[in-house]
Amino acid sequence: MKTIYLIRHAHSSRDNYYMLEDHERPLDDKGKTDASAMARQLKKLDIHPEFALCSTAKRTKETFSYFTEHFPGIPLSLTKKLYLAPLSVIEEEIKGISNDYAKIFLIGHNHGVSDLVSTVLKRHVELDTCSFTQIEFPVDDWKDIDLANSFVKLGFSPKDIKE
Repeated sequence: MKTIYLIRHAHSSRDNYYMLEDHERPLDDKGKTDASAMARQLKKLDIHPEFALCSTAKRTKETFSYFTEHFPGIPLSLTKKLYLAPLSVIEEEIKGISNDYAKIFLIGHNHGVSDLVSTVLKRHVELDTCSFTQIEFPVDDWKDIDLANSFVKLGFSPKDIKE
């Protein structure tokens, strides 16, 4: 069994929107609060990611940084391919994950992450910022994943967390 702990990056700042490249936009205060709350909630759920795959955008890296406090020592691979990636690229990146890892964080962007969940659920969803979705693939090799034969085990957004 292979597992993706999919996280859409937390809410990013629109300050200086015209002065910053989109790739360089940081999290705003809401994003920081949501990322911190989500990291605490996932720790409470006792998940055990072994690896993290993350877009190179500042907001995805910042989102991941809130998880490192609760999940220290997870190897991180940054890839620009995940920056605003469509579903086809996300699927390609998943298929390229080393089989040394069975459970991974994947931190990315819309619309690709919502399209991934929509494909698995076979209905349209639009994930909120910092949403979490656990996707299970009943395979032993990442190359063999099939979105049509996978399932969502768990999913929620920061507004669902009651602390």
